[in-house]
Amino acid sequence: MAGLKYYERTKLLIELIEKRKTGSPEDLAKKLQVHKRTVFRIIDDLRLTESFEIVFCKKSKSYIFSEKK
Repeated sequence: MAGLKYYERTKLLIELIEKRKTGSPEDLAKKLQVHKRTVFRIIDDLRLTESFEIVFCKKSKSYIFSEKK
């Protein structure tokens, strides 16, 4: 069951990043109903598997996908 929750949270995180509606890490943790540290852990996992880099944009106050260098 825990794997399913992780998958659902990861899927929701990707959707929020694509829409640029993640907010700050604290806001994102509330949206995903997890601790802030878990947010960072999920983002780190995505960084390893995605072909795009995930960065926090201060201008839009949201995580975004950007091309890897």
